This record gives sequence, C-alpha cells and structure tokens, in this order.
Amino acid sequence: MIMRVFENRDEMLQEQISHNQLIEELAKNQKTRSKEPIECNFYESADDVPDPKEISPEHKNLMIFDDLLLQKQNKCEACYIRVRHSNCDCLYLSHNYFNLPHQTIGENANLFCLFPQDQKNIDHIFNDHVSQNMTKEYF
Repeated sequence: MIMRVFENRDEMLQEQISHNQLIEELAKNQKTRSKEPIECNFYESADDVPDPKEISPEHKNLMIFDDLLLQKQNKCEACYIRVRHSNCDCLYLSHNYFNLPHQTIGENANLFCLFPQDQKNIDHIFNDHVSQNMTKEYF
C-alpha cells in the first residue's frame, strides 16, 4: 500500500490530492482484501501522537511521521524506538538529514530512501551508515 503512495506521486501533485486523502482512499480499497478494516489516524502535531503503550499489538500498525522536524521529537522518538513491540512499523519522512535525532531515529532506521543530495549530505550519510560495508564509489 505504501508503495502506491510513491507510485502515484505525480498524479497526486497534478490532481492536488493530499497524502492523507490518498492513504484514506487506499485503506478503503484495501478493506475488501483484508480480514479487518484498516484504520487511518492523522495527527497535526507531534504532541498528538499516541504513547507507544496505547498501540495494540493485536493489529498491524503503521505510523508515518511527516515534516515534524520543527516540533518536539520526544513522542516521535519514543514511538520509533518502542513500537516494534506493538506490531508497528514507522516511517519518518524528513527533508533534512542533519536535523534528525540521530541517537534514536537515525540509529534505529532500517532503510533510508535518498533523493538527490548535495555532496555534504552524501558524505555524512556514507560516514554514518555505510562506510564499513562498501566503498564510497559504490555507494
């Protein structure tokens, strides 16, 4: 389902469809293929993010943190670290690698999707995450 968000990005921009609207629509379509309905919750502020203890491990859960760098990160960081025990995955979308809370989000990330970067960002990402596994040229 998340891949469809990325696959339909250009159409979303043309039709001026928000990410929230697309995810809601995809969730509605998914209900027919899933045993239980998919519930989508959207929060305007990092303060509204639920405590990881409140997330039910009985359900598959996905939390997407989008453009929250200017807000307090406490709840986002707690979720990013602790929700794996609640059958929950997290996506943290950021336009700025340097402002990520590296001790929590940066060190607990399993995957980075990178878009065109300047050399400074590339150097830092390489040194922080892959320098032990491959050459810079290969990266």
